[in-house]
Amino acid sequence: MVGPSFQMSFAATAALVGAYAGWADYRAGKMRAPPAKRSFLRFMSHKLAIGAGGAAMTSIIAGTATALFAIWHFQRVSPLSLLANLAIMPIVTVVMFLAVASAVMMPFGFDWPFLYLMGKGLTAMIAISAWISEWSPVDAVGLISIQSVLLATIALVIATMATTWLRLAAIPFAVAALLNIPQVRTPDLLISEDAHLVAMPIGGGELAINRARSNEFTTDNWKRALRAETIVPPETFAEGALDIADPVDLPPGSPFYCTGDLCIGRHPSGAIVALAENRNSARPACGFADLIVIDDATAYNPCRDPSVLVVTKRQLARDGSAAVFFDPQSATARPVIRYAVEKPYRPWHEQRRYSREARGLAPHERPEKADTKPPPAQ
Repeated sequence: MVGPSFQMSFAATAALVGAYAGWADYRAGKMRAPPAKRSFLRFMSHKLAIGAGGAAMTSIIAGTATALFAIWHFQRVSPLSLLANLAIMPIVTVVMFLAVASAVMMPFGFDWPFLYLMGKGLTAMIAISAWISEWSPVDAVGLISIQSVLLATIALVIATMATTWLRLAAIPFAVAALLNIPQVRTPDLLISEDAHLVAMPIGGGELAINRARSNEFTTDNWKRALRAETIVPPETFAEGALDIADPVDLPPGSPFYCTGDLCIGRHPSGAIVALAENRNSARPACGFADLIVIDDATAYNPCRDPSVLVVTKRQLARDGSAAVFFDPQSATARPVIRYAVEKPYRPWHEQRRYSREARGLAPHERPEKADTKPPPAQ
């Protein structure tokens, strides 16, 4: 129930059930004249129009109900979903028929023609969806507030469960959900739960990261969440070659500069972020950094200054990925951090306690490759 698959499926199904119930009640109260006689061509045209209209309304209702959940989880919206659904609906019907036919013919060994045609249909569906997606005027929309999602869920439940004029009680909650969409603050820094990747918006639609080779799936999600357009990789220098007399002199909005086991960047607010591979490389940053991320589960806080926020691999393993917020009014104020998993643990989070990183243990050392050559003949 906490994942996007269930939430979006439930929202679409509930909306369709509620809409169909309301439509059925509306039609039940209307007097209808008997249908006039039509020619075969007009009869088929009428049926096709009804079918296309029903498919369009189904897409509109389901897409509207799932829109906020899709934005909440993926920071994406699909304004051309109606066109895409109508375009692939005939192919979906054929693909489902082929799937059933292949299952029926499988015991007799004649399933391969149906599976082959089914694969061609799926390929066509993906190609059409990709083509329409390229024409979409809007894709990434950034973060929205959790309040808007909760209010929209309440509105959806009321509209689905109520069977009388009480359905109108869903309208205030739906309006409140729309008004609360922008009431969210975008994080100033994101940290992956394995402590390998850090992303920091530096202005101008640019997103600075600390690794030249990063997880593309993660960075794409972060670009949408932070409304960034360009990924700025770190500038790497040989150890001791980074010519920065004082990291405080870095201009706000600087990307990450890396040398040895330490990377330094500066947020547009003026806060300095340091990324270290271990406690020893993190210790020099205690004198100038506002936030230090240590990619080591065995490390503990090397700084005596309580105003420096230190995040270790062990904390991230126990509490999940993190969002950091800097004070725009004061670069010296301690940053605020929010983890993905809040305490106390829910039952589905208990397993996080038992990984090696969560217990503060170093990763297993890889055993050296054994010599598999046969002994020489005697």
